[in-house]
Amino acid sequence: MEIFMHNISFNVTRHRLTTELATILHGSRYSHFSSVPLNFHVHLYKDKKGLHQHSGCGTLTLSSEEIGHQFLSEYGDGSFTGLDCTVSNRRIRFKIGKNAPRPDVLESIARDPYIDPNAAKEQERIERSFREEKVMIKTLQFGWECRDYVFSVEWEQSPDGCHLSFNDERRDLRIRIPRPYDTLAISIRFSNLQTKSVHTTHTREPVIFLTLESPPAFESEPLESDRPRRRLSTLPLTDHAPLSPYVTLALRLVCKSQNDLDVFLTLCKDAKIHHIGDAETLIERRRLFAPSVAEKLERWLRTLNWCIAFQIESLLRNLSIDMTEMLQLMPIIHKLRQSKGKKHVAGLLAYFGPRAMELSWGDASEEKETIVDCFSQAQKDYEAHLSPLSPRIADPSLFEAYHVEVTPTTIRMSGPHPERSNRIIRRYASNNHESFLRVSFVDEGRLHYRFDRDIDGKDFVQARVGTILLNGLSIAGRNFEFLAYSQSALKEHAVWFVKPFRDPLHGYVNAEAIIKSIGSFENLPFDKSLIYCPARYGARISQAFTATDVSITIHPEEVIHEQDFMSKNGKYCFTDGVGTMSREVAIEVSGGLTSLRQHGRNRRGYSRAFQIRFQGSKGMLSIDYTLEGRAICLRPSMIKFEDTTLEIEIARAFDRPGPYFLNRPLIMLLENLGVKYEVFKSFQDKAVRETEQSVESIAKAARMLETYGLGSSYRLPAVMLALAKLDVDDIPNNSFYRQILLCATHHILRLLKNRARIPIPGAWTLVGVADIHKCLQEGEIFACIKPIDGSVIYLEGPVLVSRSPTIHPGDVQIAFAIGRPPDGSCFTREPLFNTVVFSVLGSRPLPSCLGGGDLDGDVYNLIPLNERPEFNQLKTYKPAEYPQAQKKLLDHPSTMGDVAQFVVEYINSDVCEHFSCSEGDSDSRFKVVGIIAINWLIIADQSPEGILDKRCLELARLHSDAVDYPKSGNPVALERIPKLVFPVKPDWNAPETVNADSAKYYKSTRAIGRLFRDITLPLTENLGTRRPRHRRGATVDNLSNAMHGLSITDGRDDDDFLQRVVKERTNEFIDTSRRPPMAVTEMIEGTFERYVSELSAICATCSLSYSRPLTEEEAIMGTIVQKTSQPRLRLDMTAKLRERTDILVCSIREDLMGEDDENLEEHLQRAWLAWKLSIVQRLSMSFGGESFGWVALGAILEAIKDIEAAQLEDSLHRFY
Repeated sequence: MEIFMHNISFNVTRHRLTTELATILHGSRYSHFSSVPLNFHVHLYKDKKGLHQHSGCGTLTLSSEEIGHQFLSEYGDGSFTGLDCTVSNRRIRFKIGKNAPRPDVLESIARDPYIDPNAAKEQERIERSFREEKVMIKTLQFGWECRDYVFSVEWEQSPDGCHLSFNDERRDLRIRIPRPYDTLAISIRFSNLQTKSVHTTHTREPVIFLTLESPPAFESEPLESDRPRRRLSTLPLTDHAPLSPYVTLALRLVCKSQNDLDVFLTLCKDAKIHHIGDAETLIERRRLFAPSVAEKLERWLRTLNWCIAFQIESLLRNLSIDMTEMLQLMPIIHKLRQSKGKKHVAGLLAYFGPRAMELSWGDASEEKETIVDCFSQAQKDYEAHLSPLSPRIADPSLFEAYHVEVTPTTIRMSGPHPERSNRIIRRYASNNHESFLRVSFVDEGRLHYRFDRDIDGKDFVQARVGTILLNGLSIAGRNFEFLAYSQSALKEHAVWFVKPFRDPLHGYVNAEAIIKSIGSFENLPFDKSLIYCPARYGARISQAFTATDVSITIHPEEVIHEQDFMSKNGKYCFTDGVGTMSREVAIEVSGGLTSLRQHGRNRRGYSRAFQIRFQGSKGMLSIDYTLEGRAICLRPSMIKFEDTTLEIEIARAFDRPGPYFLNRPLIMLLENLGVKYEVFKSFQDKAVRETEQSVESIAKAARMLETYGLGSSYRLPAVMLALAKLDVDDIPNNSFYRQILLCATHHILRLLKNRARIPIPGAWTLVGVADIHKCLQEGEIFACIKPIDGSVIYLEGPVLVSRSPTIHPGDVQIAFAIGRPPDGSCFTREPLFNTVVFSVLGSRPLPSCLGGGDLDGDVYNLIPLNERPEFNQLKTYKPAEYPQAQKKLLDHPSTMGDVAQFVVEYINSDVCEHFSCSEGDSDSRFKVVGIIAINWLIIADQSPEGILDKRCLELARLHSDAVDYPKSGNPVALERIPKLVFPVKPDWNAPETVNADSAKYYKSTRAIGRLFRDITLPLTENLGTRRPRHRRGATVDNLSNAMHGLSITDGRDDDDFLQRVVKERTNEFIDTSRRPPMAVTEMIEGTFERYVSELSAICATCSLSYSRPLTEEEAIMGTIVQKTSQPRLRLDMTAKLRERTDILVCSIREDLMGEDDENLEEHLQRAWLAWKLSIVQRLSMSFGGESFGWVALGAILEAIKDIEAAQLEDSLHRFY
């Protein structure tokens, strides 16, 4: 509708009038017209006389007549509401226009969201400035920042026409080098800038000096605008290729004039790049990476054992030392190798790496150690405390994994790290485990590959990734070949490589021999086309590479084969991926897992369900009470290929119920199905309130950590609850304790704000299994919940059931839980704790209705509506059909080369066209599955029809095919993915590194938008201060004297009460004043040194930044505070952090426990000494001292618990 406006003051601009009208049209009286702020168009008529900027008249165009009539009834001529629109002291008059609105204007305001005119004007100015302004560069230099603060220029050129410019859309600065046939470009994202200095040298040279978090991107820009840019691994300029992996983190730009520096500073201000210094950097040309130096190193590496060569290559590739420094250490390493052996030298080099890096971090006023001095000190500390220790891996399910990250410009190396092994690794002798490499293909800065829309990313991935997968990877003179991947690793673009080796049992082993040993994949009666589908072939091979725990051996006569439960029409399988086992097998498997993790102590109960790998089968096993003895039952839906191995491997044991958390897609779905915003708001408010109150007492803090899975690697919730039972209510002034709680609070609030991860008390997440005894009718479920410390709960009545991800209106259904089973029921004989049991009767399995779920390990979300009637408001829709995706087949049996090519295609499908901004950088490209999911969520936010918009329904159909791609090999064509309703995105979609209030985002009025804005995150600048820093090693005698002389009140005042409580409790069982033998003190100090060394490595390798290791606070809590443009990366790195700290803490506690046959009081004595040592280390502010204290405290409380249990058992025996 078009409305005529007049009586407008001549000095009122169109922008100002638009802003004033927005205050009316975006008010509460108009909010019912749209879920997003109403868009409208203002046009002011030109003053034909040319005396004023407009004639005082114009038109207001609104998207519908309904809105226009309401506006005129309130503000139009003749209105009696008392409302008016006064701008610049003049009341504007409104009346219905004589003309119909222009179609192009109507289309525009219907399609596009409202954009604040002031923000738009400022954005236009910045974009114009970035387009027009250039910084001319005379000389371009890459080099190495030396430890004496000199910049060694290692590569330089002075190309004609070289210049620097800024780009706001990509958020990068680009250094361009024109050539006759293309333009070379160096792209540096603003977020990648670490330090900036703009200065004039003593020789009057205008200089820009930049250091980076990670290497820049090198590109070739074509002269023709219709051709894509190409990503490069190096600049195709003289001598750049051999130097590029080492000298791309610091660059010096000599400009042509002082004016260029002024232009650069202005552009930085517009780009909001702050903290620009003016300190001059001294330069020399030291030739640290000269060809002669590189050749000498390469010859030396070929002569070394692989484990030593790996660590030396790692020091160089990780930029811990330069090549010249490495040559200085060569004679020392040679002598050590001869006298101490390869394992000792490899361990020492890994220990030395972080210390070498720290040499560059010190204060300029500190006297710098030489690299030789640093190595000698590291050698002394290592040999004093670490080298005598026994091997750190006692769990046969773990092995030492070597890691390589292949980036566009270089490779990074780390390890070996203890990780869960797999069937293949365990097959070979432990000394051959070093022949396996875990190789990840990532962009710079550990991010997933991301390319702008006009870059030929597929060509680059084929060249960089494909070449390595097909031709192998050469490191330190060793050649590795592509082996396989696991399904979870493929999602992270990680695969296994192997170099040939000889095994005492299997002889000569290479990649081909390993693949042949896995099983038979050809001419399978149940999957005849498998070998012709590279994706499916790779997926089946991947079963052998799934990270699993070792378990029991099952003999052939103990394996029963039964048919699946099918629907009458044969279309659906009710037992898809699930078999059964006898109770005896479940007890035996649980006992084995418990003994691995708890040193054979404190075994309690057993799991009723396991996710397993056995021979060529995969899926779930749940208890069938009718099976006797040792027996397992497999079904055809579980068997994927043929193999004869007899060991059951455990991928996951379901021994406890999972909590229930909402998320953004589920909230969007539930809101559109009828659940009110106030329901979500009440649960979010409750979560925020409880999080803020958690700092009030140690018991509340423990419950908070337990709810969100924080601190679990260090057993913090259990330790804190045990302290609460000792009347320790709080540790009020302990700064480390306060810091870890702040880290936890920030983590939780960030999840609530950025992912709407809202806990729902009384709701559960349970693994699905089948009712093979047919006790349940169609639409019925059985769920018996048994928390670790709590009474049994039976779900009863209507239950809202879903499965993540939810994307179709029918992905949420209501089932009926039967509650406590009647006497004689199969569920009274076996309640299948902590599972949800689905009926096998009816026309279609309920799991298949929930996003195409099955029973091979899928978990389901359950809200009992009797307990949570707030969710009773919703209506359900017919579930979607999820047909099996068509497989991409070859005309010949697949080879591993075909599988390697599929990996390239898979990565390219992830590095796909820029359709939308996910919760990551707006310039990134994202996985097809992610694009589909985020486009669905944004369109549901933008469209008045919400999730029922035809584009959302189409995206739901495509999502199923995209999820199946890793097994079908058929990607979803990008052109099939529906585009957004309009380009401006909701504020909740803004990356956390970007201002959500800019013109690129609108305020969402959907529930997820309102929930997003309702939370303000605390500042993160001072969250966690303890980063890895080495210290001079103390002698064992000094430490023994320090610990013995330590009064328990020597600690900081805030610690005194806790220390006294722990001492008094420990004194009930041992004499804490007794001085321990020197050997025990030495063992405890060695354990601490190993702990610090490994924790330092974890903090470095699990960080989002190569140059910024995690803090001790982040490590103990299991979180990463740093902002990122790719939250998925932070999620993956957080999972690795928790896994590795869990392995480390388990190992340290095993050291403190000692052997099974040792006296329990000796265990307590060692734990007590570890606690005293942590106090000594904390007093000296040593990295690791605080978190080691929590490990020791947990060991003390566990030892006391074991002693009391043994005393109780002994007293019962005496009584009877």
